[in-house]
Amino acid sequence: MSTLATMKPIARRMMQVAVLLVQGLLVLGAGSGPARAQQAELQSYDVELIIFRTLSSDATAEDGPREADTGPAFLLPDEEHSPFDTGPADSGSSDTGSSDTGARTLSPAAENFPALPASRYQLTAIADTLRRSRNYRPLAHFGWTQPGYPRHAARFLSIDSKVPAGSGLSGRIALTRGRYLHLTLDLVLETATSPGHPVAHYRLQQSRRMRSNERHYIDHPNFGVIALITPSGE
Repeated sequence: MSTLATMKPIARRMMQVAVLLVQGLLVLGAGSGPARAQQAELQSYDVELIIFRTLSSDATAEDGPREADTGPAFLLPDEEHSPFDTGPADSGSSDTGSSDTGARTLSPAAENFPALPASRYQLTAIADTLRRSRNYRPLAHFGWTQPGYPRHAARFLSIDSKVPAGSGLSGRIALTRGRYLHLTLDLVLETATSPGHPVAHYRLQQSRRMRSNERHYIDHPNFGVIALITPSGE
């Protein structure tokens, strides 16, 4: 006769419940193991950005993004022939108006990734060149470190706390990794065109395929982005 059969009914039920609990914990552990392993296997990347305003542009807020521009002339020649640095984006738009509706349509970010120390910046020389230029004005230079999440699980970073106060910039950015790296930007630049006129809103919405360890220029008639993505630890 089995042990369970000889036990009192209450004790037998308690033993059965305990067995079920142990089995459930084993199933949960087996299911969460691969998920934890997948998270641990995600490659981390250092993302560095310069956002700058174009001072010499004759474009207005109603103008759409330009076709593949060569970008600032000081970008290295080896980038001019890369299919990734200035190629057409998946999408883009810009708008203007007297209200701040454009900025408010940005949804909240999901993450606040650790900042990239300035000592690890690799675009400092370009930022200095922008400051000396009469055609461009740097608005923000910052970076962060994050895992390369799959595209269906993108984690957005809000730039609001990353940019200087008074820069007029707001928005969010996501880096994802599938077959290729993709950088998705949803940025708004607010600027006063002239005294007595309403504040203009310029919006940059693009998703760009990227290569690591290469500089990329993301174009807009009124402001642009230079991006560098490097695998962490290199």
